[in-house]
Amino acid sequence: MENSISGCVLELEPKRVIDLWFEDGNVVIQAEDYQFCLFKSFLTTRSPIFKDTFSIPQPEDAERINGCPVLRIHDSATDAAHFFMAIFNSETFLPPPAPTTFEKVAAILRLSTKYEMTHLRKRALEHLSSGYPTSLAQWRDNAAPLATFPVLPSDALATINLAREVDCPWVLPTAFYDYCKSTGPAEIFRGTMQDGVILALSDADKQLCLEGREAEREASKDLEGFLMGPPPKECTGSACVANRLAWMRYIDKRRQDGFWLDPTEPWEHWEPFADDVCQPCFFECQRKYEIARQAVWGSMPDVFNLPSWVELEVERNEAL
Repeated sequence: MENSISGCVLELEPKRVIDLWFEDGNVVIQAEDYQFCLFKSFLTTRSPIFKDTFSIPQPEDAERINGCPVLRIHDSATDAAHFFMAIFNSETFLPPPAPTTFEKVAAILRLSTKYEMTHLRKRALEHLSSGYPTSLAQWRDNAAPLATFPVLPSDALATINLAREVDCPWVLPTAFYDYCKSTGPAEIFRGTMQDGVILALSDADKQLCLEGREAEREASKDLEGFLMGPPPKECTGSACVANRLAWMRYIDKRRQDGFWLDPTEPWEHWEPFADDVCQPCFFECQRKYEIARQAVWGSMPDVFNLPSWVELEVERNEAL
């Protein structure tokens, strides 16, 4: 009987991961109820943790399968399958710009950090960083072509917890931002049900999110400043001021319905505004918008009690 885990074929009795069960392997690693028959030397030359583990003498009555010692690891079977597949079949986890998935990146990053497998950790960090870059231009303006995996709001919570676990703080500002923008206070507090398990932030990060969410809403209001103020002296449209106020009223009404502006979105989202004002007013509003947008981006790490973008980028460059 067969099933699958992370794209690998299984035998259910016993639960051997067929794609990672080498008949000439010399060690069986078990994660949860799933077994992998692998090559000890392959693991020990890449991981000091496995090297130390396998150097411990085993008692004569130690568990064996087909003559191979059994090592039980306290990791999820799904994570282990992704991790070992990346080790024994590197084509399944190529460096950027090769496409991948968040699940695979998270699993490999988590276990490569735990088992100190440096080259895989670096590759996983490169993938994760592609979806959560440290510049506004890369994040919002060019996010789609740069990210090697779909960056979904539903993964933001897991990204925050992952970044805390594996120490990659440079992805946190944008992960926090996306999570706060897509999640209400009640859900932030109670967590999110995923695959039958409740995922939640630490109490400290919940507090950061609740405070950051309010800061983002205020930043959204500040961004509307480009619609206010006197028109530039070059203004050629008599209806410009009235039309700008009409846009303000429209945004105000949307806010009452629960909508709020994303202060990091590029100006292109405001192109319809060009139909309602003269060209000098349009360019002046665009200039003010970009100034406000850059200010929001610059303050984002501080909102979530993180180091500055400059410091985070230094950490990122050192890790990659």
